[in-house]
Amino acid sequence: MSRDTKTSAPIPINDPKRAFEELRDETEEAIRRVFESGGYIQGPEVDALEKEIADYMEVPHAVAVSSGTEALLLALTELEIAPGDEVIVPAFTFVASGTTAARLGAKLVFADIDPVTFQMDPTALAAAITPKTRAVVVVHLYGYPGPIHEYRRIAGDIPIIEDAAQAIGTRYFDVNRQQLKHAGSECEWGCFSFYPTKNLPACGEAGLMITNDEQRATRARQIRNHGMDALYRHALLGGNARMDGVQAAVLRVRLPHIESWNNRRRDNAALYNRLFTESGLTTRLEGFQLPATVPAGEVTNYHQYTLRVPQRDALHTNLQERGIATGVYYPIPLPRQPVFRHLGYSETDFPHSERCSEDVLSLPIHQFISVTEVERVAKSIVEFYA
Repeated sequence: MSRDTKTSAPIPINDPKRAFEELRDETEEAIRRVFESGGYIQGPEVDALEKEIADYMEVPHAVAVSSGTEALLLALTELEIAPGDEVIVPAFTFVASGTTAARLGAKLVFADIDPVTFQMDPTALAAAITPKTRAVVVVHLYGYPGPIHEYRRIAGDIPIIEDAAQAIGTRYFDVNRQQLKHAGSECEWGCFSFYPTKNLPACGEAGLMITNDEQRATRARQIRNHGMDALYRHALLGGNARMDGVQAAVLRVRLPHIESWNNRRRDNAALYNRLFTESGLTTRLEGFQLPATVPAGEVTNYHQYTLRVPQRDALHTNLQERGIATGVYYPIPLPRQPVFRHLGYSETDFPHSERCSEDVLSLPIHQFISVTEVERVAKSIVEFYA
């Protein structure tokens, strides 16, 4: 299908319907297959999806679950995180990166981010580790590959969960800096979200966990299904985090397209970079920062194309008035969220996270936006600062 649209039309930051429109026939057939089979929960579609995603990510085990949040919760549960254990998370990320550990009674310890890459600062991670640290949650925010080799070196034997909810298709070098790997595949657990706005979108809630450890995968499958190891025999304390067959079938249709969809995002990002550089904004406007360049050989999926800009809120409003949607991910750092206020952190504890929350702005980057629309977005931003 054509990617061109009328320049006067609104430009959404995400357009989940177009994933359906591009693959309408295959999607309708897949859903019909589930309805006719009666395999509505778990079942053959989920089994097949797990195998296909494990093959794609070159890992031995994938565990399909009901959401990305549940993936994080199950990973922490499988690691036996208990009340009073310390879990380190970035101060600047989506709230589920922290609430999942808090729901298990863990004490959250926040670490500041690198203001250029938006990833957890390895130096801050090292400073946050104590004898009570039982896990580290690192986030590949916006789909950028975090420095997993540094995290692993600093954490040592402390388990690491990779929150790769935004990073399917992102690749980094392994801990030995020799082989290119999929984000999520180098640590105890990698957790993914298939929320409808993600690069690989479901038509509802869905998530997935990957691991190289067969025993961990077996335990996670039990935990997602009320802890059962045999029919109505419950060996572990679990819950209901099962994926439904319809979501699995839809994801199976879309998985073969993830690389081409991510390549479209990369093309859009390259066009944004060129337009902003040619405009002079990158050199003449103080506080205007493009997304960080990915380390040589590594790959981002550009889940978000996130700038740091002066007068962020005014620009956001101006673009909205022009019919251009943008996103602020995220306006409040985790330590200052009301749910974590009791932990006693102040606005001065995480300066980079605070400043990024005040000036980040994500532009439309999805695979269905046209060249004309990217040019319109960039031109509107240049005009605002002119």
